[in-house]
Amino acid sequence: MRPGRRPSLARRWAGVVWQGLISFGTLHMHGETLRAEAEPRPVPLGGPPPGHPERLCPELPLSPVERALFRDLQARGPVH
Repeated sequence: MRPGRRPSLARRWAGVVWQGLISFGTLHMHGETLRAEAEPRPVPLGGPPPGHPERLCPELPLSPVERALFRDLQARGPVH
C-alpha cells in the first residue's frame, strides 16, 4: 500500500466505528426516553423487609430533623 493511503483507511474505519457508536447510543437513549414517558408506577412504602438491619421503630417519635425532612418530602409530592 502507498504510505498516503493508510490514514485514509484509518479515517474510514474510524468513521464507521463512530457512526456505530452514535447508532448504539441513539438506540440506548430511545429506550430510556420511552421508559421515562411511561406512566409512573407508585412505589409501595412499607419500610425495610423483615430482618433488615435498618428496622423502623414506630413506637419512637420522629426527631425534629426527621419531621422537617418528612414535611419537605410531602411538599415535593410523588416522584415521577
